[in-house]
Amino acid sequence: MNENQIMLAIHEMEGIGWETMRQIVDAVPDFRSFLDRPATELLAGTDVPRSKAARIQTLLTNEYILGKLRFYESRGVVPITYFDPTYPPLLRHGIEKPPWVLYAQGDVSLLQRNCCGIVGTRHPTAYGREVAEWFGAELALAGVSVVSGLARGIDSYAHAGAMRSTGATIAVLGNGLNVCYPPEHEPLQRAIAKRGLVVSEYSWDAKPSKLTFPWRNRLIAGISRALIVVEAASESGSLHTAKCATNASRDVFAVPGLVTSPKSAGCYRLLRAGALMAASPDDILAEFGIAKTARGAAKEDEALTPEEVELLEAMGAEAATLDEMIVRTNRSFGHLHTVLLSLLVKNRIRALPGSRYIARMK
Repeated sequence: MNENQIMLAIHEMEGIGWETMRQIVDAVPDFRSFLDRPATELLAGTDVPRSKAARIQTLLTNEYILGKLRFYESRGVVPITYFDPTYPPLLRHGIEKPPWVLYAQGDVSLLQRNCCGIVGTRHPTAYGREVAEWFGAELALAGVSVVSGLARGIDSYAHAGAMRSTGATIAVLGNGLNVCYPPEHEPLQRAIAKRGLVVSEYSWDAKPSKLTFPWRNRLIAGISRALIVVEAASESGSLHTAKCATNASRDVFAVPGLVTSPKSAGCYRLLRAGALMAASPDDILAEFGIAKTARGAAKEDEALTPEEVELLEAMGAEAATLDEMIVRTNRSFGHLHTVLLSLLVKNRIRALPGSRYIARMK
């Protein structure tokens, strides 16, 4: 037996939570010691109750450990412990209570790539759905693992985009791998387990609750090198994920949307707080030091509409604010804002501090 297998077996025992495991890890440098010495002796002097130590001592037999290993192996699940070399490298740093065991089903190599989280509202607009799917597909095509929470809305579209591309997506669950929430996403979860990766910090049959989803959010942030918020209301749970990412020193991106849309209020709140603007997947790839995608390059060459040409001409070579462009074009705020978003997506303009925009040189 190796210590990763022993850690899994202890982690599976009823009553062993994160803090108890921390005390065990601190007290027992090599978990193989449990096979040679009584747990009550190894954990003496810790805050682990003697009754709990005695239970570990009773249960922790070779038969029990092998039983746990066979259980997960038969279900195609790879338990990755904190000390396993395949444990996600970023997950050890910056997040609250990194999981002692991560249960993985699928292609575990996706955890070793550049990972980017994509999150957002459960009730997206058509614009949000399109952007989430576009970003998911393009990032996966560029070799990035797209991380999301399998929730309704933006999460599912980000996963779907990656699945239609290369399949490089990681679904992080707030429940065990034998449970699907929401239930209607069971086909998507199965598909991701076959081509991508499904992970959870919860044991096989664990049910979701209001408490597990915030913990899932911090796991999405912890696995990811960067996080994109596509659409989020001012009090969206996605902002909690963004806060987790910020606290973990990850880059946070927000996608600009219509300023009149409540579904983009949270994104503009993030941008005002210093988040980076994500107008194209290439903005994220640039941060990762990856060349732009073929589709991203193609978008730059995509034909411009007459309205876009008009706005570019009104901009000229100098940076301009939206108010200045309204005066120059005599167009409405809503019209110009929509055209600006289109030009940002086509990578024909750049957003500057102070709500100014400037045309990119071709």
